Amino acid sequence: MGSLLEEMHKMRLKEKIDELESMGGNPHVEDHGLGGVYRCKVCGYIFDENKEGRPFTTLSHCPICHVGQQQFEKIE
Repeated sequence: MGSLLEEMHKMRLKEKIDELESMGGNPHVEDHGLGGVYRCKVCGYIFDENKEGRPFTTLSHCPICHVGQQQFEKIE
């Protein structure tokens, strides 16, 4: 049952990501000049340094699935 819930969660996240990308992202997000974008390998959560206004190194764990920072991969 856990894997079914995980798959449903991943599908929902993907839909939201696709929706945001199709809208061109959030035009009201200030560019903080940090630039890195990281994705959680477990749940797909995206951490964008510019949108968050802080560097990735300040993230201790995924706010969605709570895995450690080492489970993230840089995608941009």
